[in-house]
Amino acid sequence: MSSNGLKPFAAIPAPSLDQGGWKANALRFTRDPLPYMDDLLQNYGQVSALVQGGNEGIMFPGQNCPGTVFAYGADLNRQILTQPDIFHSGPIIGPIYGTWQDDPRRAVLRRVGTGLFSLNGEEHQRQRRLIQPAFHRKRIDTYLDTMVQIAEQTVSRWHPGQYLDFQREMFQHTLTIAGRLLFGQDFSASADHLGNIIQRWLELIPLVSIEASPEDTEAFLSLSEQIDDQIRDLISWKRTHSETQTDVLTELIHTRDEGGDSLSEDELIGHINILLTAGHETTANALSWTVFLLSQHPCAMRELYGELQSVCGGSPPTLDQLGRLQVLDRVIKESMRLLPPVTIGSRVTAAAAELGDFEIPVGAEIVFSHYHTHHDQTIYEQPSRYIPDRWLNISPTPYQYLPFSAGAKMCIGSPFALLEIKATLAVMLQRFRFALQEESQIDRFVWVPLRPAHMPFVLCEQDGNFEESKSVVRGNIVEMVEFI
Repeated sequence: MSSNGLKPFAAIPAPSLDQGGWKANALRFTRDPLPYMDDLLQNYGQVSALVQGGNEGIMFPGQNCPGTVFAYGADLNRQILTQPDIFHSGPIIGPIYGTWQDDPRRAVLRRVGTGLFSLNGEEHQRQRRLIQPAFHRKRIDTYLDTMVQIAEQTVSRWHPGQYLDFQREMFQHTLTIAGRLLFGQDFSASADHLGNIIQRWLELIPLVSIEASPEDTEAFLSLSEQIDDQIRDLISWKRTHSETQTDVLTELIHTRDEGGDSLSEDELIGHINILLTAGHETTANALSWTVFLLSQHPCAMRELYGELQSVCGGSPPTLDQLGRLQVLDRVIKESMRLLPPVTIGSRVTAAAAELGDFEIPVGAEIVFSHYHTHHDQTIYEQPSRYIPDRWLNISPTPYQYLPFSAGAKMCIGSPFALLEIKATLAVMLQRFRFALQEESQIDRFVWVPLRPAHMPFVLCEQDGNFEESKSVVRGNIVEMVEFI
């Protein structure tokens, strides 16, 4: 015990090294973080470490890291997220550091892996000031008509009796919206190809952060270069055609602060990539999980459909009508609580800190969990159940409910994402009933995002027979959701 009453870093409880050293534990964590973190929480408490004796960096490889620490619960979320000068963010791609530092292509990784959330201090404040006007709520509200139009185009391709890979459909749908509203581009013809590039790139991040095969390393570099090239071409085109356009990228190119400062091209590339990759993917995941949960909870779906019919009457929603859809609001909140689009967050200590009862040295990685907070039974009764009406009686703090994180680093695009989710659901659920294919296996893929590996639906005419949509659910999703 130190003079300030805190326990030393070495005293943080942790599992012993697996055969193969700390990397064996790290690989278990990166392959599926949630079960590993479940075990740590159950066996070692709210503050635990990856392994006894410390480890090299996992989330931010190449740093002088004494070890990785896991923190659970709203109080520790608050401690981490309200002290951004101590708990620093980092880039989405760890390997821009360490052994990759001598690779001539590292500059590409630095560009595509550094967005607003990875910046700290005055640099974060400067760039957030420049970006914020493009995501002002009044500006976002003007996007509703385009979001609805694209949703109607999406459903116009569908017909009753059709089999859908719904996750793939939502990837294409949200990428089309991102292309039109964020970048002023029509991605509809290339959404499938571009979506595959993005999805594979995101899947490779945890692999190359720990230990990748030469093939995975080369694939990751190649995909990063493809993304970088496409974004450069997009910026170049936008600089010569932006006079008549009002999308987010146009505003980011032309924005200036009070001192005349603007975003550099490298900064633009980082911000665009995060908007293009992480932004559209998490929204697609939220849509997929919400429709899946509604298909298995007919009472909730019936209540929502009744509200949609009452307020919208079968027509696309207006902005005023969306504001009156309270059941829809509860349905989305509960979906993002139970199956949050982002499962974990990470920070690195820029100064000596305390976390719970422990001293934390400079350079330690801190992993906190949106997912485990949302499943904390001291905050949410029956946390593994899908109960939208719980939101009639609860009002959690930003550190108890954080689908878009909280504090100074809260997602700047959250109003855009929520409007997109609401508009899409209001259009689709009035048109079709979604039934899970019989004998379907619903498995999760988790790194930082949480998405279904496959989401097979049969489209039905919207006949209100919601009990017929429910089926036996198989796959590891049953470890996360209690179906009754």
